[in-house]
Amino acid sequence: MNEQLSINEQIPIIARYYDYERFTYPWHFHREYEIIYVREGSGERFVADNAEFFYPGDLILLGSNVPHYMRSAREYYDEANGLRTTGVIIQFEHDYMAHTIGKYTDLRHIKLLLDRSNRGIHFPYPANKEILKRVEDIPLYKGIERIVHLLLLLDRMACFEEACLLGSPQFNVDPTLFVSDRLNKALSYISHHYTEAVTLDEIAAVVSMNASAFCRYFKEKSGKSLIEYIQDLRIGYACKLLVGSPRDISQVCNECGFNTVSFFNRVFKEKTKLTPTEYRKKFVK
Repeated sequence: MNEQLSINEQIPIIARYYDYERFTYPWHFHREYEIIYVREGSGERFVADNAEFFYPGDLILLGSNVPHYMRSAREYYDEANGLRTTGVIIQFEHDYMAHTIGKYTDLRHIKLLLDRSNRGIHFPYPANKEILKRVEDIPLYKGIERIVHLLLLLDRMACFEEACLLGSPQFNVDPTLFVSDRLNKALSYISHHYTEAVTLDEIAAVVSMNASAFCRYFKEKSGKSLIEYIQDLRIGYACKLLVGSPRDISQVCNECGFNTVSFFNRVFKEKTKLTPTEYRKKFVK
């Protein structure tokens, strides 16, 4: 599926810590670049036409529209094990500092890195430990500091000699073949309206389907129910607001599309294992 990220000129970078029972997002792609670091967790990693196992310390850079999928190992599906999958995800716009990176000689190595990422790049552990320290810090920065530190991170990644390409030289797939126009329309509509009181009937009408048929179709294609998908978008946005703005909890709740603070608190804790207040204290210095 074509994931629609909330990245634009006002928010060129999304950087967050994640703490899941397991990876759940299905085979997908998006226009933006993405860095995925696995602090805890194991399973199989699918990037382009490559499939490998991943373990703690795994770090990859994905170029624009590279299809990918992280599948947690079988033991992570047994909640009795108490296992967690944690790490950092950094996503940044396709045109991130494009003029500067494309023009200045001192940044040519970063341009080459981003060009090579169209097949996915792996930075093996433990040689990548110095890079991981920078990855861990990116979500802590805001504004211009985040922009500068991402550039420094890309500099270290570009100079990492042990990096290896994941996709084969023959990999050259048009990502639009993976998703239907109908699903694209639905995802695009949701990405522009998820903070509003959007309804199932409203979204189904966008793709000319009845509500029940659309629910089955969306779950089959995305691996999540429509409610789960919208709540994930809202909680992701809430995390950004809690870390990057002085808004109080009720303001964050309203801006993200939740009706009541009590419901927002409950969903937020289900998704992140922290209350909004605890999350802010943990990630804001």
